[in-house]
Amino acid sequence: MAQPHASPLGKPVTRGIPLFIDQITEELLDGPDRGAELKSGALRHGRDLFCDGFTVGQLVHDYGSVCQSVTDLAVETKATIGTDDFRTLNRCLDDAIAAAVAEYANQERVAGNRESIRVRDLVYIATSAFEVLRGGTVGVGGATGDLLERSLSSLRDLVDHPPK
Repeated sequence: MAQPHASPLGKPVTRGIPLFIDQITEELLDGPDRGAELKSGALRHGRDLFCDGFTVGQLVHDYGSVCQSVTDLAVETKATIGTDDFRTLNRCLDDAIAAAVAEYANQERVAGNRESIRVRDLVYIATSAFEVLRGGTVGVGGATGDLLERSLSSLRDLVDHPPK
């Protein structure tokens, strides 16, 4: 199970990933239809990590660690993860990463110089989404792939039509 960790500001972070694990567990046990709860928790996690001084890379790493931990635990215990359960885990992971990163970027935009932060956000988002996709834990056709496409499209728009 993911352990709470201290933020750069010294506050323990206890809600985001533990809540995400609880939501995945409920999704697997009770069936789908928890998308709104999952997104709400991910948005809050993105906002909390931004406010607590974490980087967007640390935020993405949090979610990637969940998938790695589940996989490691399954190997250690010789448990079989069914295809449907693994798809559910990947869908939840994909949706949570996309929502949390988008909210993190939104918080950063609100907090500072909009144009320079916008470019930096888009590069961070695109890079983080690419790293997740390259890791193979989520597919390119999901929410993380859509996030990468939107980020690259927005960067292209900024290059083609720079702010005045």
